[in-house]
Amino acid sequence: MGQTMVEKIAQAHMTQGPQRALRAGDFLSVRPHHIMTHDNTSAVLSKFKGLGAKRVFDPRQPVFALDHDIQNTSAENLAKYEKIRAFAAEQGIDFYPAGSGIGHQIMCERGYVVPGSLVVASDSHSNTYGAVAAIGTPVVRTDAAAIWATGEFWWSIPPTVQVVLGGALRPGVTGKDVIITLCGLYDRGEVLNAALEFSGPGLGSLSMEARLTIANMTTEWGALVGWFPFDEVTLAWLDARRRRLEACGVGRLSANAIEGWTLGPPKPDADAGYAAR
Repeated sequence: MGQTMVEKIAQAHMTQGPQRALRAGDFLSVRPHHIMTHDNTSAVLSKFKGLGAKRVFDPRQPVFALDHDIQNTSAENLAKYEKIRAFAAEQGIDFYPAGSGIGHQIMCERGYVVPGSLVVASDSHSNTYGAVAAIGTPVVRTDAAAIWATGEFWWSIPPTVQVVLGGALRPGVTGKDVIITLCGLYDRGEVLNAALEFSGPGLGSLSMEARLTIANMTTEWGALVGWFPFDEVTLAWLDARRRRLEACGVGRLSANAIEGWTLGPPKPDADAGYAAR
């Protein structure tokens, strides 16, 4: 039996675990490509210091993006934001101050999330990253602190549910309409704590904005992952992001990398085993 996408990506990021093809339920240590924290960075920092750690394992791995309480100009909140900024500067971590945008959008639009990667955040809507053919999943603050300190964390691979979309969206219908309909048609218990893999001919009518919305709101459906395959829509969006980033002097996405994903896109095995379809 082949592997689902979440099993494949977990395998590619594993540092410790079963020395065989991974399956749902396996417990392993993984090294995520990136970890994003937002206003809760200060809470993660307290746990990080509680571990006795002084330096992050890999300063390129964390990303700090302040986006939750940015209208709060109280002295207390501004002091918290300054503490986060100072720690980022001390450690050499990428920092996005209040007003830069929503953290998950920053991660996708600024090239931190790439196809086939495992990217986590200390936020329940980390599923968003699945729109870019990555595995995005949330971690608790204790795990976030462990990633800062060691570069990795322990994770149990969730079961995968395949969601096959047919047809095409009519004019005026949005990605949010799709995910709200799915939440209404199928009981939350059917996908609770599962990884969702979207597939089918219906994907062709979904823009990247629609996919980002659907992936984001798989959290409301109860899932831990909402993955979309790499296709022409993903390719066009990534290439546009690459050109915009390069114009700003940011080389996080490269033409060679995009060509590699085009020639060998991440995809589940044809005989992958699913918990449900």
